[in-house]
Amino acid sequence: MAVLDQVPFLKRMLEMAYTIALVVLISGIVGLVLAFPVKLLWNFVFGSVYSINVFQAWALNVLAGILFGQKSSNR
Repeated sequence: MAVLDQVPFLKRMLEMAYTIALVVLISGIVGLVLAFPVKLLWNFVFGSVYSINVFQAWALNVLAGILFGQKSSNR
């Protein structure tokens, strides 16, 4: 990694890429953990008609966040 010591911009970009990858990974794990209560509640309420798996519950969380997310304004 002697090249990174000679090119500080490249070193900074690599550190930023590691940070972004870590944030994406942690966000995905947290999203999956939060999808379990949605899955359990959905299957409790609608289980006799249609049950969902954890990835469908995750997608439902994302969709609900898009549709009902908090709107902020700087007024």
